[in-house]
Amino acid sequence: MLWHLFDIYNFSSKKILSRYLDKLKPDVVICHNIFGWSPSIWSTCKEYNVPTVQVLHDQNLLCPRNMFKNNEVCKKRCLICKLMRMPHKKLSNKITGVVGVSKFILNKFVDYEYFIDASVKEVIYNSRNLSLPNLEAKKSRETVNFGYIGNIALNKGVENLLIAFHKINNKNIKLFVAGNGDKKYLSYLKKRYYCDNIYFLGYVKPEDFFSQIDVTVVPSIWEESLGVVVIESFAYGVPVIGSRIGGIPEMIDENVNGLLFDSVSVEDLSNKMLDFLHSISYWRNNRQVIQKSSEPFLNYWKWIEKWENLLIYIKDMD
Repeated sequence: MLWHLFDIYNFSSKKILSRYLDKLKPDVVICHNIFGWSPSIWSTCKEYNVPTVQVLHDQNLLCPRNMFKNNEVCKKRCLICKLMRMPHKKLSNKITGVVGVSKFILNKFVDYEYFIDASVKEVIYNSRNLSLPNLEAKKSRETVNFGYIGNIALNKGVENLLIAFHKINNKNIKLFVAGNGDKKYLSYLKKRYYCDNIYFLGYVKPEDFFSQIDVTVVPSIWEESLGVVVIESFAYGVPVIGSRIGGIPEMIDENVNGLLFDSVSVEDLSNKMLDFLHSISYWRNNRQVIQKSSEPFLNYWKWIEKWENLLIYIKDMD
């Protein structure tokens, strides 16, 4: 709590940044995650007349808990969060430009009336410097394989996936869970949802994981700004069943590269998994189209070009 109090407005950060602005005399300053630095750096850049761009990756500038408490998305901010983030909101008007890594995250801050005076408000999706792998023919198999890959934590909705999988109760399906997390939580999940056709793999290389599954399930129950695993799955020609929450819906074109479900409804997730199971031939034959949908997120040089153009424009505004 003491650390968070300092993060409301950190005077030490202001002094540190001032020294570097004097020394480096930058044309533009780009801020990413500023917790620890506090919004004092925004006002400092303004005092030095240096145009500043804030990149939004998450909701920390709204709430220290990223608008997620007691395993639920916060529908509104509590009084404490409002008070702790008052300087952030007020000083956000010192920013020249703001960039969201998704439409969702930019709109979230606009709805809370942050960055009102920012001259530039733009969405630039994060890019991955990943070449598209060759889509080799998958070995024929009798089972339909569902998969989850990523951090195994409460906010990722893995437990909902396990419940939904059990509800289907079909011997011809398998679930592969790849990734690590808190040991106690992992142990609980393995014991509580033990089943012969559920496999906890631990760390697995993406190419090894995606080669053995038919669909990736992204069951997040918190508002991820941009789930990179969705893009990665598409790159391997694997469709995604994703939560209709945060930035995930921006990447999924339903019935083309995946399906969406209500993030808080295990029933809806189970139904979408059944829908996928019944249409498995369509999805297995659609891998080229699915892979193509990842291209806008993997065009690394186009991403660089967007950033260069933005920074040149902001510098010329000065």
